[in-house]
Amino acid sequence: MRWNGGGHRAQLLAIALFVAASLYLTWSLAEFAKNAQKLVQLRTHARRSHIVRPLDSYSFVGGDHPKRLPIKEKLVKTVVQESVHFDLIAPESEAEWLWTASVGDGHIRLGKEKRMFAVAMFHELHCLRAIRNVMEKGWDTFSKPRQGHILHCYNYLRQYTLCSADATLEPGDFTKRNFTTERFGATHTCVDWEPSYKMAEEKWAEWSRFRVAHGIPWHDDVT
Repeated sequence: MRWNGGGHRAQLLAIALFVAASLYLTWSLAEFAKNAQKLVQLRTHARRSHIVRPLDSYSFVGGDHPKRLPIKEKLVKTVVQESVHFDLIAPESEAEWLWTASVGDGHIRLGKEKRMFAVAMFHELHCLRAIRNVMEKGWDTFSKPRQGHILHCYNYLRQYTLCSADATLEPGDFTKRNFTTERFGATHTCVDWEPSYKMAEEKWAEWSRFRVAHGIPWHDDVT
């Protein structure tokens, strides 16, 4: 019998390559899991790091101010589902959508001089209310400046969607879903929004007292 040395070496080489590939894959998965854990930790740290400094340590002049609302953010699970509320043109639509606004004029004031800021979440909801309004009343009923505001809102929501980059997987084809019977979607990991509403209400009360005490005139509501 002739010994096939070349075939034997090829088999050994194939086995060695398979083992090396398996080891590399195992190492890659371990590194991926490690990096994913670090990413979660970094994101959690990034969300909490903005509350390290007390508010009175900021001058609120120029860029010396918190980058996020000074609340303790926590992640919550939210199941996306259809609702009989928040219609576009129903009699109760305007009132229901108005409930998504914060207490006050849509802004928050911080610091000793009560510097005014918009909170991104409330800005986004304001834009949705504005878009609903134009869908109900018609584009041509709006002035050029108001139309420009709506175009700003579309672009703002586009950029926020990309900024958030929610990569939650949603099973199936949502374009073929029967939203009447299939009312529940995927479960998303979100930031709890209730503390933001609570702080907006508290800061509005502070601002109202400050405004009266300093004779500051009222300005139009932007909700």
